[in-house]
Amino acid sequence: MRLTETALTAIRERATRECLTTSGFIANAALAAALADGPVGRPDADPRRPLAEALDRLAGELRALTDTVPDHERAQEALALLPGLAERTYAVLDAVLEAA
Repeated sequence: MRLTETALTAIRERATRECLTTSGFIANAALAAALADGPVGRPDADPRRPLAEALDRLAGELRALTDTVPDHERAQEALALLPGLAERTYAVLDAVLEAA
């Protein structure tokens, strides 16, 4: 199974809140979806998904570039800002989608 960093982070955070391992949480969620009567929510239908995937690719490229930066610590500080930037971007997109 392949997951974007964004998806994996969200799953890990929720698993932690549920006091489960990541694999245990995924197994429980899959079973709940399989047993559900109605349609299963599809994150791939989320209009923000292409942006999330693009941000994940960009973050990966930036991480690769930090290995070539002489001041590695400053590069890591810059990378640490990406999750906040992504969250603000998602919030703006949500507002735009709700207004549409």
